[in-house]
Amino acid sequence: MTADTLRAPDSAAAAVGGGWATILWDDPVSPQGFVVRVLMRRLGHSRERATALMHQAERDGRAAVAHGTREAQEMHVAALHTEGLVATLEPMPGAGA
Repeated sequence: MTADTLRAPDSAAAAVGGGWATILWDDPVSPQGFVVRVLMRRLGHSRERATALMHQAERDGRAAVAHGTREAQEMHVAALHTEGLVATLEPMPGAGA
């Protein structure tokens, strides 16, 4: 997955169920480097993108780290849970999910 996949879905993507997001929540226990490595390995983000998302989660309390179909996002959430990170699945605003 690349940074391009993190753009807001268009109406066609939402119509076929692409309007779901994986939300990473701030975790003061997990080391920053670990979170970055997990985002790189599990979601395919570059080091720069993973670092930016980790900082966003720290700053804002949460960060949308991926989006797409519900099924794909459920798998991402489960993968992040396997690594000990706190993540949830949410419908994207305006996606009609």
